[in-house]
Amino acid sequence: MKIIDAVWEERNLGVSTYEIKIEFQDMLEDVSKKYSELTEKQYMVVRIPSSCHWAVPFFQSKGYSFIEAAVTLRHDLKNIPVSLGLKKLFDRCSYDEMDDNDIEVMYNEIDKGIFKTDRIYLDSAFRKGVSAQRYKHWLADMILQGKVPYKVIYNNEVIGFFVNSETKNGVYDGILAGVYSNFEGSGLGVCIQYMGLIYCMNNGAKRFIGHVSANNMGVLKALTSLGFKITDIEYIFIKHN
Repeated sequence: MKIIDAVWEERNLGVSTYEIKIEFQDMLEDVSKKYSELTEKQYMVVRIPSSCHWAVPFFQSKGYSFIEAAVTLRHDLKNIPVSLGLKKLFDRCSYDEMDDNDIEVMYNEIDKGIFKTDRIYLDSAFRKGVSAQRYKHWLADMILQGKVPYKVIYNNEVIGFFVNSETKNGVYDGILAGVYSNFEGSGLGVCIQYMGLIYCMNNGAKRFIGHVSANNMGVLKALTSLGFKITDIEYIFIKHN
């Protein structure tokens, strides 16, 4: 059991935060003892691997509520299954590194509420706009660290963005991606995911790791349709003090 003092969330959310991560080797007795020694913060987040289902009733008994299931997926980049119809769609797509103006457009789109399925957006304890603020802070931090956002273009129009980063030799992590407001519900979200894959392949990646909330079935379906395989599921529980 890992206890992370998520100090960055005080800036993002305005509350002190602990994030607790249950690990595969943990036992209920050890978790119970360690938790009893913990002084709770204002916002408590617990991440429970699906195989550690024994931890669910324990945290429910402490007043925690389920908010989402976080799904991790993997793509080995050896084959991307693409139908004829999607190939015609993807042939009209490209990606390009963002400039300062593109980054400002991305921030404005986030302010419009393009992310509607994450645990912060869905949590009525947080005021409207906090989720968007958190994403913008996160992106600004990544840009300062040298991680570059890319815009995705379809028929000469920017439809969204992605940020991928190499975590170790040949392994890339899909940190964040989004579809801009004018194209929500258009079916073009799959183009964003596909361009993220092509970016990794063009950079010599051997593997690509993706992340999505099970609340976002549209993205989950898009990823699996492109050959991603689910590797892990974590149950996320929260508590406000």
